[in-house]
Amino acid sequence: MTLALSARPAWLGATRGWLALTLFALLAFLPALTALPVVDRDEARFVQASRQMVASRDYIDIRFQDEPRHKKPVGIYWLQSAAVLASGGGPDAPLWVYRLPSLAGAVLSVLLVAVVGMPLFGRQAALLAAAVFAGGLVIGGEARIAKTDAALLATILVAQAVLARLYLRQVSGQGAGFAFWLAIAAGTLIKGPIGPMVPALTVLALVALDRRADWLRPLWSPWPIVLALAVVLPWFIAITLRSEGAFWLGSVGADLLPKITSGQEGKGAPPGSYLMLLWLTFWPATPLLLLALPTIWRARSEPATRFCLAWIVPVWLVYEAVPTKLIHYTLPAYPALALLAVAHLPEGLATASRLLRGLAAVAILPGLALGLAVAVFAITQNAMPAAMLALAGLAGAVVALVLALRSARASKPWTLAAQAALAGALLHAGLISAAARIPALWPTETAIAAASRIAQAQGCDKPILTGWGYGEPSLVWRGGQKTALYPASATAAEVVRPGACQVVVRARSGATAPIPLIPGCRPAQTATGLGLGMGRWVTLDVLDCRGWP
Repeated sequence: MTLALSARPAWLGATRGWLALTLFALLAFLPALTALPVVDRDEARFVQASRQMVASRDYIDIRFQDEPRHKKPVGIYWLQSAAVLASGGGPDAPLWVYRLPSLAGAVLSVLLVAVVGMPLFGRQAALLAAAVFAGGLVIGGEARIAKTDAALLATILVAQAVLARLYLRQVSGQGAGFAFWLAIAAGTLIKGPIGPMVPALTVLALVALDRRADWLRPLWSPWPIVLALAVVLPWFIAITLRSEGAFWLGSVGADLLPKITSGQEGKGAPPGSYLMLLWLTFWPATPLLLLALPTIWRARSEPATRFCLAWIVPVWLVYEAVPTKLIHYTLPAYPALALLAVAHLPEGLATASRLLRGLAAVAILPGLALGLAVAVFAITQNAMPAAMLALAGLAGAVVALVLALRSARASKPWTLAAQAALAGALLHAGLISAAARIPALWPTETAIAAASRIAQAQGCDKPILTGWGYGEPSLVWRGGQKTALYPASATAAEVVRPGACQVVVRARSGATAPIPLIPGCRPAQTATGLGLGMGRWVTLDVLDCRGWP
């Protein structure tokens, strides 16, 4: 597979390279986009809030049911609302419409990796690094989930592309300033300070290393800064006034600071966790990175390599230090890692010792082990279509990796990189497609299917849902804004309101606990599965509460 084609005239070859990269990204990200159920908890919260925004036509405040959602700025909700409005489907548009901004952000991010890399390492290395990045697990997941991170990454990469060209003295003038500050503005509207943090840390590292900052002078033109402020400030002022300052208490006091000071929602992990996970999260690029490491070290003082290291190291250290750890947090560092791995692969492959080649071969195994684990899990859950998808992805990856090993022996680094990218895209597309079809991963969907049958039997279009001890946002997305949620400690008298099409989804306190006798309700079905948002297995009783005698 070749992603960087050369042909005459030159512009035609360049166009083909970009088209090939775009097509590759789409082929990597589109599988399971429509099949994947809504993911707890973040995606379900984002899409429900966006749906309510479209329904209410209130594009200032952000709400989940009747509660204000003051965690992130409005950018992603605007993008999702725009996708819904453009689709013509209204607030009840299918889930995949809400995911379109993430898909677009992921594809754009892949292209921007090449844009960043071209002045640093040349066209061929940049295009192949972008393809290797596209084959990764984390960007593949974010492309299919309607939340902030894929769109945010695109804004970060625009800023990094400007910084790279300024650092190499390849651009000047106000155009660079406008691109940079508008990217910062967009990132701020999507995820507050997280987007600007990456270019800021890169700049600080480079200035500290080089002891000069004159290359940043084009960024200090007033008009780009004024325009960026004009983009950002109106909504922040509006939400401050609307919420009477509660937005800042929620986004900073209740969301950002707890993540910095402790493991929020039980998602804490010690420093070094991301480095350990790199074997999976950066696969299939980890073998390439291992082969390139000695060359990267020798080239650390060269401007292009220095820029990428100044990008990676500070960001990585910050996230390793923060107690709350989620798999996607280090995603903004992966483009620079991919650029280093691919750009230094030719020399690394030519000079690698037998030990290093052996380690690189071993680094192939984690991704394959993940693929096998998903297939085995699907089989144990009697989800044979899912198992076949996982095995198909695994088989495709194995074939691509066998070809990659042959390319490594033949000292063909560019072919090796392209085949590694293909292996990653095939494996991860197969695994995510398989996961979408394993009912045990989606207990809400099983419960909703049972609730819908109950409602249809009574002539209702949809059930009137109540969650009892089960307050996952996916239940609200599937049941609608009026879905009632009660804690497990609530009594039956508080929860149950018998009537037509009334369905209660009750989480058991234990998997073997008996279903209590509740006046007006009868058990219809039991759903057992992994509550992804809860991080544990859950048993749900679907109760038909039409008012049985």
